[in-house]
Amino acid sequence: MNQQDVLNIPEELCPMMVFSYGIGSPIATAIAVKEQGWYNHFMWALKPGWFASQAATFRLVQVEAYLERHALKFVYNKDWTEADRVVLRNAIETDLKKPWWKRLYDPVAILGQLFNLEWLQIPGIDICSDKGKYLKLVNKDYNLKHPSPTNINTWSKGQPAHVVYGRYRLD
Repeated sequence: MNQQDVLNIPEELCPMMVFSYGIGSPIATAIAVKEQGWYNHFMWALKPGWFASQAATFRLVQVEAYLERHALKFVYNKDWTEADRVVLRNAIETDLKKPWWKRLYDPVAILGQLFNLEWLQIPGIDICSDKGKYLKLVNKDYNLKHPSPTNINTWSKGQPAHVVYGRYRLD
């Protein structure tokens, strides 16, 4: 995919899962190595040009913010109906509207992930890959608790209806 492809993801395929790797970031590299995967961040392509991403807070971020320093993988479910997409979109948008303190990033969970204590989290506060929880709303097979981006990526590969829309790599 090129930048225009990423900016023009069809609205009818959104929300779409997005896996990201921050190129040149020591933290991104450490996460990917620890998890034995390629990605250190998980987010949702909510609509063309916008990602719902858990940074310091869960918020909408323009796609361009990721195009200069990130490799991206886009995955959608070919079997989701429009009703399924509405359910996903509504759940994500509901969380985006929460007060800022309910959208904060959970630093305790990072320690939990580091020491393989995934259960160690501040109740009600997420890290990026906790946003995989929306999948349970439209896929009863989703059973991951406190996953890493690699866990979600691996899980999605085992789902026949999940299709890689494309990959964006920096040249």
